[in-house]
Amino acid sequence: MEKLLKENDEKYIKDLFEKRLTDPVELVLFLESENGEKVNKFSAQYLPYTEEILKELVALSDKVKLTVYKDNPEKEKEYGVTHISALFVEGKNTDKNVIYYGIPSGHEFSSLLEDIIDVSNGKTELSTQTKLELQKITSPTEILVFVTPTCPYCPRAVRTAHQMAMENHNIKGIMIEANEFPEWSKKYNVYAVPKVVINDKEQFEGALPEDEYLKHVIKGAVNIILE
Repeated sequence: MEKLLKENDEKYIKDLFEKRLTDPVELVLFLESENGEKVNKFSAQYLPYTEEILKELVALSDKVKLTVYKDNPEKEKEYGVTHISALFVEGKNTDKNVIYYGIPSGHEFSSLLEDIIDVSNGKTELSTQTKLELQKITSPTEILVFVTPTCPYCPRAVRTAHQMAMENHNIKGIMIEANEFPEWSKKYNVYAVPKVVINDKEQFEGALPEDEYLKHVIKGAVNIILE
């Protein structure tokens, strides 16, 4: 397979990581054989490219590590993996809750780079008020963000979900590449992206401003601390 990152891209990413990474980050990737239970015919074709792009990425900084599990039901259970491929961005402010289902390509590659930086530094760019409101969520809350690689508005929706997960470990921020998982997309009637679904009961389309996004997350959360 030919390299996926161009020389200019590699130089940019290497410089970015040198300037902005602080602590180590681990990328945990789950793959299966083509006939694995969690692999469908749409996602199977992307698995080699997903692994390759991540290998090229971690080669650009000694502060980013890649761990790959293939056909490992025990580890899949530990991480709560439901589909393949699954990528977890792990560091000091995450707890198996910053997740990518499907290849982080196109515009979503920028989301991954920014997530790595946030996790390395242990902080997000969310407002102080948003951080305070997120701490009121006391029960497991899943934010599903359906995207496509060509959508220029999707990274904002993904990044908001992932940063919310970094601020509260009760929250899982989950990017889903809609084309790779058509049955998943069909279940949630995904006709336009980004589409965000919170706990299967609250949803919206589009890249909303942070405060409006937060209102939907609070509304979708099962248990919150009431003032």
